[in-house]
Amino acid sequence: MKIVYFIDHLRPDGTQFVLHQLVQGLNVRGHAQTVICLNDSWDELFKQKLVDGGAQVRIVGKLALASGYGWWTTLAFLRQERFDVAVTLLFASDVVGRTLAHAARIPWIVTSIQTRDEFYASWQRWLVRRTMHWADSVILNSIHVRDFAISEEGAPADRIVVIPNGISVEKYISTVPKLTLRAQLNLPTDCILLGSIGRLVPQKGFDILLQALAQLRRRDLFLCIAGVGREEQNLRAQARELGLQARVVFMGYRRDVPALMHCLDLYVHASRFEGMPIVILEAMASGCPIVATAVDGTRELIQDARDGWLVPPEDPLALANAIQSALDDPNEARRRSAAALQRVSDYFDTNKVLDAWERVFQGRVIEFHNSPSSV
Repeated sequence: MKIVYFIDHLRPDGTQFVLHQLVQGLNVRGHAQTVICLNDSWDELFKQKLVDGGAQVRIVGKLALASGYGWWTTLAFLRQERFDVAVTLLFASDVVGRTLAHAARIPWIVTSIQTRDEFYASWQRWLVRRTMHWADSVILNSIHVRDFAISEEGAPADRIVVIPNGISVEKYISTVPKLTLRAQLNLPTDCILLGSIGRLVPQKGFDILLQALAQLRRRDLFLCIAGVGREEQNLRAQARELGLQARVVFMGYRRDVPALMHCLDLYVHASRFEGMPIVILEAMASGCPIVATAVDGTRELIQDARDGWLVPPEDPLALANAIQSALDDPNEARRRSAAALQRVSDYFDTNKVLDAWERVFQGRVIEFHNSPSSV
């Protein structure tokens, strides 16, 4: 089968993680794959990972699209290659990719909605809805995104398939000593270390996390934040205003997530909304205790009081209380993190996820059951 993926950019974010997982896994199963990046924005190492995984990578670029040249050359390429399946990921790719795939008469068009994006402008929502009817299947990574996909993005209810994100647990086994990150960051060896990873954008709720940290008032408690984004300067200013500048470390983008997770005492995820967050899967696979907001796909991953601690979004006090509860009872934290590791191993294995995607590509649209209980 020949598969072409459209994606907005190739910076290594969560959706790109899913793309790489598909490319790598489906290459082993004998599928020929091409990735078309619409924006001329990419991480060279990530691009090379796609190539090493077996994909051809083509960069179109903003100027080429704006001039019309990129549309025509990409359309000609699609018609020449005669792909069996087109997959669109993220806003621009949904609009441009569905349009081009339809014009090229690709037999099966699949759109993947990876998050409940509440920040789309009205014109973006209009374009997404206007092109949605060309999608033969709409893959959601969380059942909690379904109503949003239907009402806001115009997804036909009878074409929706829920396939959760998956992870290879064996890749998160680490022998890195727990004090390694503290030494790298020049932190006290006996400090309690919280961590949070993600794009520094309003969706991820880092401002709420800083407010929660300020309420804990513990001098032995430090927070490391890994990620980049447009909110970084605002978050640094907030940390200073809250008197936290000595206890919050902005680490920038990190590629060593498994090692980071093994150095933390607690992983905290304060998102306002999500799809199914890859980083929660990574924390579960690493055996790191988790406190998170009870939003969207996070609720399918973490069962409160069993696999971690869940709190309402936008509630710094509840978040602070949950963090304190996790730190006050290390035995309970270990019990819940062990349960989370078992859960991710049992229900979110990469091979099961790849099986489900393959069935959709073959036109056999089925529901994916990732758990014995419906969340």
